[in-house]
Amino acid sequence: MVYNKLLLRVILKMLTTVSLLWLTYVFTAGFFSSPDSAESFSKFDISLLKNNHPTYFKVNRRELLVIKNQDEHIVFWAQDPTYGCRLEYDNLVIKPVCIDIEYKLDGHSINGEFKLLSPDYKINSQKELIVF
Repeated sequence: MVYNKLLLRVILKMLTTVSLLWLTYVFTAGFFSSPDSAESFSKFDISLLKNNHPTYFKVNRRELLVIKNQDEHIVFWAQDPTYGCRLEYDNLVIKPVCIDIEYKLDGHSINGEFKLLSPDYKINSQKELIVF
């Protein structure tokens, strides 16, 4: 009987130690990320894009929707921020394929309730889209 109590105490202390170590790791894991991943960026050549023609680019595991409207480039993440489904461009309107919402080219929905997400980007003089 004494042996069983001692065994249970040891097991309880081991499980408590493992759970405290796990919680410490979960809350401090962000401090140990490599600086190379924080400085990553992607480049895309957008010099050949056609007016009012949507183009999709892969960035890591996500997609970008890039639309050239006259001399302006419009860049959004290609997923709807609320429902997560793919965005399609049709006749000056951006629409998710899974729900009946329409977005204007400024990223706001027609009724003003929703807004599309856009990445941090810049376009340099060589017509390259750089996504940070």
